[in-house]
Amino acid sequence: MKILHVSPMYAPALGGAEHHLQAISEGLVCRGHAVTVFTANVVNGLDAWLSRHGGLPEVEFINGVKVVRFDPEGGLLAKAFDKWLRLKGGWRSVNYIFTPGGLELLSQGPRTLTMIPQILRCNADIIASMNWYWPPAYHTYLAGRLKRFTLVGIPLFHTAQPWCNRSIYRRMLPSHDAVIVNTNYEGQFAQERGATRVEVTGVGIDPHTFDRRRGEDVRAYYGLGSFPVVGFVGRQEATKGVVKLIEAMRTVWEWNKEVRLVLAGPRSDEKVEAKLVNLPSNQKARIVQIGLFEEKDKGSIFDAFDVFAMPSREESFGITYLEAWLCNKPVIGARIGPTQCVIDEGRDGLLADPEDPEDIARAIIALLSNSNMREKLGRSGHDKAIAQYTWDKVVDKVEGLYLGLAATKAARGFAKLLPSNQIATPGS
Repeated sequence: MKILHVSPMYAPALGGAEHHLQAISEGLVCRGHAVTVFTANVVNGLDAWLSRHGGLPEVEFINGVKVVRFDPEGGLLAKAFDKWLRLKGGWRSVNYIFTPGGLELLSQGPRTLTMIPQILRCNADIIASMNWYWPPAYHTYLAGRLKRFTLVGIPLFHTAQPWCNRSIYRRMLPSHDAVIVNTNYEGQFAQERGATRVEVTGVGIDPHTFDRRRGEDVRAYYGLGSFPVVGFVGRQEATKGVVKLIEAMRTVWEWNKEVRLVLAGPRSDEKVEAKLVNLPSNQKARIVQIGLFEEKDKGSIFDAFDVFAMPSREESFGITYLEAWLCNKPVIGARIGPTQCVIDEGRDGLLADPEDPEDIARAIIALLSNSNMREKLGRSGHDKAIAQYTWDKVVDKVEGLYLGLAATKAARGFAKLLPSNQIATPGS
């Protein structure tokens, strides 16, 4: 098959969505398919938002995937669009034609409008757009309005976030031949907004990623010794549950002052900073800040934990739960729809109200006070991750969907070549 993936960012840009698409694209290449990625020439989300050129090669091959990068400023098409808006009645006409939701995405960076004619020229069997928060998915949809091709959406809806309720998605979803989602919850969300076919593929991990983990080295380096350790890995943001996790630790420390909290990942949230600054000195001493770390160290960081806790209220899936399970660690997540599709409460982790520090503390204490439960839940999570959530299994599902859609398209094309009296009918 010839496959075109459209995405706002791609490697070397870092992020969960970027890693997700790279794993799928490279997995399909390994199976003999030709995969091209259309993306903006940006290196991070801020550059994408500001439509700031990243200076990357316009075309290159990354592990067999052809990557074509477009000017994030939009080139002549964006200039023509802006000129149209400045004409008398221009804004009103654009708003009428594209709707307010479409106008919002056409105005937001990265403004990869020059993708549209290139999508129209391509002869891919499947065209799939990923990460619908950004405009390239809308540009792909507009191309699909001009030329009929097999279109797949991979929206990555974080259903609790306001952007997911943009009215434009009620136009985009029904126009797609299929929509790929991470959980049944996201699938229901998409169907309620018009998706006609939904495929749940989930997110994947490489089972051998953390084979060389050494949690004891992390414990020694940060002075964790034999203390009970609760860990968090990811962007240290309030929406990820970090503030409520810190508040929960007050109750945990009333139960056992020896417990340590490890926060690993970039800090950029003022609410998290304020919470940490205002802690009493004796509580600050029980928190270890790792901050940014190299990817090769991630497995050892997870391995140093007794419990992994991420009571995030805005997850689409939560790949860090899989990473913790890969290290045989029990997990604590938020009691929200998407996370409930990932964590089986009492079997491979516990769930808590993401707005209630006392409930989060309850889950932490339950696990820290019962080593048998920790071992049982961690082992069960590991087995589930290996059985259901490796990248090979995700690519199996995506490839199966693509092949089925391509076969249906080919059958329709063949039927058009036959005289009407030779077209097979059911039962013939």
